[in-house]
Amino acid sequence: PVYTGIYSDISSWPSKTCASPTLAKFFLGPLILFVIDKLVSVSRNKVLLTVSRATLLPSGVISLHIKKPLSFNYQSGQWVRVACPVLGEGEYHPFTLTSAPHEGFISLHIRAVGPWTTNFRQLFDPNVTTKSNIPKIYLDGPFGESHQDWYRFPVSVLVGGGIGITPFASILKDIAHRSREVSQIPCQKVYFIWVTRTQQSFEWMTEIIRQVEAADTAGFVDVHICVTQMKEKFDLRTTMLYICERHFQKIAGLSMFTGLRAKTHFGRPKFQDFFEALKIVHENVSQIGVFSCGPPSMTRSVQQSCTEQNTFKGPSLIHHFENF
Repeated sequence: PVYTGIYSDISSWPSKTCASPTLAKFFLGPLILFVIDKLVSVSRNKVLLTVSRATLLPSGVISLHIKKPLSFNYQSGQWVRVACPVLGEGEYHPFTLTSAPHEGFISLHIRAVGPWTTNFRQLFDPNVTTKSNIPKIYLDGPFGESHQDWYRFPVSVLVGGGIGITPFASILKDIAHRSREVSQIPCQKVYFIWVTRTQQSFEWMTEIIRQVEAADTAGFVDVHICVTQMKEKFDLRTTMLYICERHFQKIAGLSMFTGLRAKTHFGRPKFQDFFEALKIVHENVSQIGVFSCGPPSMTRSVQQSCTEQNTFKGPSLIHHFENF
C-alpha cells in the first residue's frame, strides 16, 4: 500500500507540471520581441552601404569611412554589427562606432585579431583592391552600450586600453563638438585615461585628442596617456625620459612625445592612487561614473580599485566595463 501510494503520487507529477498553460505565457512575450527584432534586422540588412574611404593603420587596424544613410541615428559610444557579402552575408561581427553623431559619415576602426577581421582587412589592401571595386558592407544597428551614459554623472572617468579606446573616440568627438556651447554638456568634468603599449600604435587616437584639446577651451576634459612599454621605476632610461617630459611640459605646456597638452605617464596606471585623489578633488559630488573598455586584466584592476575606494568616505565610484 505504501509503494502504491508513492507510485500514484509520482505518476501524477507530469500532469501537474507539464499540463499547466502558464509556461507558454512566460515565453510568448520574449518570443514576440525576438521575432520583431529579427524582422527589423533583416529589413536593415537588405541595404548595402558604400565604403567611401579605407585606410590601413599600424598594429593591424583598418579605418573605414562609410556613407551615412539618412535614417541612421545614433549616440556616441554605441556599436553596430557588420557583414561583408564577399566573406558571407549572414556572418555579422560587432564593432564600436568611432564617429560622432554630428558627423556626416560613419567611421569604424577594426583591428585584425582573428580570421574574419584579418580577411576583412585584406579586402581593403590597396595592393589588392582598387577604388573602383572596394567591397560594400551590410550594417545592422546601432545598439546601446553602457558607455553612452557618461553624461549622466557629474564627473566621469573614461579608461581605454588597446583597441578598447574605440567607444571613447566617438565620445571625445562628441564632447569636442558640444564644448562649443557649455550648456550642451550636462556633467562637470571628464577624465580620459588612455592605456597603450606605444603611442605610435594608435596615432589616429592622438589626432582625435588634439581635436578635443583645440575645441576644449574651458578645460572640461583632462587627458592622461599611460605608455606601458616603459618600465615604471628603477630604470635609468625611464627616469631620464620622465624628467625630460616633465621639464618640457612645464616650459611648453605640451608633451615632448605626443605634442599634446595631455600628460604622458610611463608604466601601468595606478588606478588606486588616481581614484583616491579624484574623490578628494570632487568631494562635493555623490557619484563618479567610471567607464572602462579594454583587456580583462585592465578592467579587473579598475574594478578592484573602485571597490576598495568605495569602502572609504566620499563619492561612490560606479564602474561600467566591457572587455575586448
